[in-house]
Amino acid sequence: MSYSLLQLPKGLTWDYKKRPKFSTIVQTPQSGRHPATATLQEGVLYDLELVFNYLKVSGVSFANDVAYLQGFYEAMRGRYDIFLFDPSQYNLDVMSVSNNITSLINGFSGIGDGVSTVFPLWRSTSALGGGFVTLCEMIQNVTLLTGVYVNGSLVSPALYTLTNFPATLTFTSPVAANATVAWAGNYSYLCKFVEDSLDFNEFIYQLWELNSLKLETYNL
Repeated sequence: MSYSLLQLPKGLTWDYKKRPKFSTIVQTPQSGRHPATATLQEGVLYDLELVFNYLKVSGVSFANDVAYLQGFYEAMRGRYDIFLFDPSQYNLDVMSVSNNITSLINGFSGIGDGVSTVFPLWRSTSALGGGFVTLCEMIQNVTLLTGVYVNGSLVSPALYTLTNFPATLTFTSPVAANATVAWAGNYSYLCKFVEDSLDFNEFIYQLWELNSLKLETYNL
């Protein structure tokens, strides 16, 4: 399985918008007490928005920056198809995790039970403090795996296999009961365009702008 990577032409400007989102069912009792809630998704998803101040017909990033971005969007058929996006390539975001599960951005993936060999990869956080580690984002595509760790010890790559979409580790033998599985590396988002139309504006001869390019992340 493979997906095309969205590359951003020159002309991208601030601000870059990123909105975490969840889907929650809320049921408020007639008594007025605290409502009952249930979540409909395992991890966070994001709405992203990019702005291009200029896109050149005689392109800087491509032979024709306007044609590339328009062509990519049309190839995805607007909101229809899925593609990869890595904002860290443009210094927009940090797309990496550490194996240190006490850090705020880390790759905690699970606890062994002596039977399981398959572990989905997550971006997790210790932001709550008190030794709590919370699974936040289900990783879809690892771009660089720098290490897999069990109880803090680096595991030989011969002892596991990484697959993407979604990112999953499969060990050759079960992970010991109560052993912590963690990973370190870089990843990218799996995205779709939010809208079925875009507003390219030629504000000077052969110089265009795109005031809003909206993406949303997805899980498989």
